[in-house]
Amino acid sequence: ATHASIWLHQFQKALRDKEGNPVQGAHVLGFFRRICKLLFFNIKPVFVFDGVTAPLKRQTVANRRKRHRDAETSLQKTAEKILQQQLRLRAISSLTQEG
Repeated sequence: ATHASIWLHQFQKALRDKEGNPVQGAHVLGFFRRICKLLFFNIKPVFVFDGVTAPLKRQTVANRRKRHRDAETSLQKTAEKILQQQLRLRAISSLTQEG
């Protein structure tokens, strides 16, 4: 059995046009193509559309959230360092211009 929501998410994220924009109806197109391929190989797919998130997927989502939070924290620290450096340079510049 295949958890349909995983396929839906994959197709919505992966199928892009030449400019890199999401393809309209990507989920339908992706499902159709993959089902055709499975049927070609005499594989009869069974889809699951309900139920809770799989444990592995929950862990993946949690890891992504943590990486996102860590990246935001790192970005904030970098922005603060840049601002402090710019303030120092302006202070030095104004002191040298006065002297």
